[in-house]
Amino acid sequence: MSHSSQKMFSKRVFFHNYSFVKFSSSSKNNLTDNIKTFKKSMPTIVEKIENVSKKTHPEIENIQGDFKILKSIGQKPVFDFKPLPLNMLKKVKYCLKTDNLTNYCGDRSYYFIGPLAKIEHALIQFTLSKLIKKGFKLVSVPDILPDELIKRCGMDTVGERNQIYTLDNNYYGKKWCLSGTSEMALAGSLMNKNIPKNKLPLKLCSVSRCYRAEVSDIAEERGMYRVHQFNKVEMFGACLPEESEYMTLYFRSIQEELFKSFDLHYRVLDMAKHELGNQAYRKYDIEAWMPGRKKYGEISSCSDCTNYQSVRLSINSDGTYLHTVNGTACAIPRLIIALAETHQTADGSFKLPKELHSHVIGQHLFKNLSNFPKFTPIQAHRYKM
Repeated sequence: MSHSSQKMFSKRVFFHNYSFVKFSSSSKNNLTDNIKTFKKSMPTIVEKIENVSKKTHPEIENIQGDFKILKSIGQKPVFDFKPLPLNMLKKVKYCLKTDNLTNYCGDRSYYFIGPLAKIEHALIQFTLSKLIKKGFKLVSVPDILPDELIKRCGMDTVGERNQIYTLDNNYYGKKWCLSGTSEMALAGSLMNKNIPKNKLPLKLCSVSRCYRAEVSDIAEERGMYRVHQFNKVEMFGACLPEESEYMTLYFRSIQEELFKSFDLHYRVLDMAKHELGNQAYRKYDIEAWMPGRKKYGEISSCSDCTNYQSVRLSINSDGTYLHTVNGTACAIPRLIIALAETHQTADGSFKLPKELHSHVIGQHLFKNLSNFPKFTPIQAHRYKM
């Protein structure tokens, strides 16, 4: 990235007086009324825009396979013992519950207990402090969104491949979904906005619970790697059309800066056309080496969505549709896997990177084994359901 583009996006951006769509979950009637009001406020999409072919960056047209490796940073760690996966680390496994949870919260879920819960909060605080210093505005977003907003952001809400949880129509009214990422709520907050050029580029960030109806039969993806809900720090930007490519690279540079501070070995991938979502013009993934799994695992991505979302949500500046960019700053479960397996020790614990020390509550995290009660399956026939 050029020095001028870094300077452009490192300036402090102020975000004033933008109203957010308000959602109520108090009753079915309220939700039904809200969805009607919301749809009335949605910009009209003419058919020629709705059905326009998705564009992609010309450089990805000839990528062979699923991705092209752009660069690899650091080296795979070397151990004088056999590295283990996270759930087999002796002093860590007492702080993590992923099994026997069917009666509590369903499969593909997890509990962080004690040290891991502290590390989760430390990662979030560390990431937010970095982003806020770079001029990002922190926004708290809703987790329940209208399906129309989700679709206009480029995600499918129906069909075999959709990953969206839909709320029961009989209880909550029609067309409400759980959010899979705060990107959609952040985009929705800018709907029908005419943003002055002197407020651009907008740089927003958010911490939210992400809900994914993902399934996988791959053994290596059990446990904490692919789950139905997790916490994530997201970056979202809106800028002039000529700036989105640079803003995407700027987001990617922030991701790399964060991961370098954790001494992770990672690689940056330029994703092939068939790996892109409906909204993405170009997408970069970052995969970290996970020694216990003996594989690379995706820990982050960032996408240039050009005007796909802004056209469908009417996000503009004096009649010019803005471009939107999004990127994951910190996806908790997989980042903890990469940290624990990379910095594991022979005694079955792991060392925290120095950058996190000031954000963690307490010292000697793994000195005492957890005495948290064991999770045991509930025998359903003993209870009236």
